[in-house]
Amino acid sequence: MDCKKKIEEICDQLGEDLDSDKCNEIKKHLEDCPTCCAYVNTVKKTVELYKILPSEQVPGNVHKRLIKILKL
Repeated sequence: MDCKKKIEEICDQLGEDLDSDKCNEIKKHLEDCPTCCAYVNTVKKTVELYKILPSEQVPGNVHKRLIKILKL
């Protein structure tokens, strides 16, 4: 997993620079919190798998729930 890239994406969503205080707090928290780190890894893997899965194999209700959860 490319954590630095993921942190950049999170910070971009927050409108923050990678070296901002908020992004540094996120990085530090993920280093110290296995629960949040596991959550980030799970979301990342879910998105990666969803992107490669042909859309006709994803039931409409699953697609809607995933988009709602990820707030895309």
